[in-house]
Amino acid sequence: QGDGTLPAESVDSECLRGDMRALLEQLPELQRSVLSMRYGIDVEEPMSLTGIGRILGMSRDRIRNLERDGLASLRRLSDQVKDYSDAAML
Repeated sequence: QGDGTLPAESVDSECLRGDMRALLEQLPELQRSVLSMRYGIDVEEPMSLTGIGRILGMSRDRIRNLERDGLASLRRLSDQVKDYSDAAML
């Protein structure tokens, strides 16, 4: 590879991205769009709240609220996945 990344790290990174995409797919469209743009998922690089607001035609505060609500939803979803996987291992 030549970039100093071990093959296992690349696989882990790809798996994490896939897991994040699967969780994001469960969010309402606006929250999903905001989080994707904010954290650089499927876009070139992470964007500012102001930049996202310009693209979506919304205020910076509205984008901040969508980000906050989306992150809270992701936490709930990931807790549900964790609880399910913990129960499956019993």
